[in-house]
Amino acid sequence: MKKIIYCFSGTGNSLRAAKVIAEVLKDTTIVNVRKDPSGYSAEDADIIGFVCPVYEWDIPGRMKEFISGLSVNPNAYIFMVATYIAVHGKAFETVEDILSTKGAHLSYSRAIRCVASQCIAYPPFPPEKLMLPLMEKNMLKTAREISEMKFRKYPHMSFITRKLFPKLMVPYLNIEHEYDKGFFTDKRCIGCSTCEKVCPNKNIVIEDGRPKWNHNCNGCNACVVYCPTKAIQFKRPKAYDELGTLMTKLLSLPDKRKRYHNPHINARDLMV
Repeated sequence: MKKIIYCFSGTGNSLRAAKVIAEVLKDTTIVNVRKDPSGYSAEDADIIGFVCPVYEWDIPGRMKEFISGLSVNPNAYIFMVATYIAVHGKAFETVEDILSTKGAHLSYSRAIRCVASQCIAYPPFPPEKLMLPLMEKNMLKTAREISEMKFRKYPHMSFITRKLFPKLMVPYLNIEHEYDKGFFTDKRCIGCSTCEKVCPNKNIVIEDGRPKWNHNCNGCNACVVYCPTKAIQFKRPKAYDELGTLMTKLLSLPDKRKRYHNPHINARDLMV
C-alpha cells in the first residue's frame, strides 16, 4: 500500500503534524511542496494526505499550485489536515474544489489549532507552554483516525466568514507576494543559505553572500525563524501599512517580536 503526504510548512507546525501522521501510518513518504509535483505523482497511491497552514482564511498559494499540478488516484483515501488558530475559512473547500476537477474527493478533514505566528503582523500566540501539549494530543488523535481510515466531512466556511472574506482577507491576499519586502539582513548574516533552502516557494536566492527575496512570498516566516544567527530582520512592508484597513490597525504591533518555530522541527527537516 502506497502512502504519501504532501506538506507546506513555514514555522514547522504543519510538518510536525505530517510527521506524527506518517509515524502512525508507517511506511509513509512526506513530500515538501517546494518540489515539482510532476515528479511526485500520487496516481498509484492508496492513501494521500495534504497538510498545510491556513493563511488569510485559505491555503497558501504554493499549496494551491502544487495540488493543481499533481496527478492523484481518484479512488484513494484522501485526507487533509490544516493547522490554524481561529478561522479555517475556505481552506478545505479550496482543496476539495481542486480535487474535484481530478475526479477525487476528500475522505477525511480536520483543522488542528496551533501556535499562530506571523512576524510582520503579530507575535506568537497562544503561549507555547499551553498550546504545544494540546497540539501534540490533537495531532496524535488525528493520526490514529487517519490510520483507521475514518471518514470525516470537511468543514465549510461559515456564513459570517464567507461574507467578511472579500473585505477582510482579499486585500491581504492581493499583496501577500510583497510580504518579503519587509525582510532584510544585518551584519550577522553568514551567507549559509539556510533561508534559501527552507523557503517552500523557492523565493530566495543567495547573491554576493546575502539572501535576495523575489516577491513570491506566502508569508510563512521560515526564512526568519530558522535563520541560525537571527540575521534576518523584519518590518511591515509599505503595501501592508498602506491598506489602512481595520485589521491592519488592530495588528499594528511593534516590529521586534519573538521568532517562533515548532520545537520538534529543525531547519534540516524543511530542506528535505
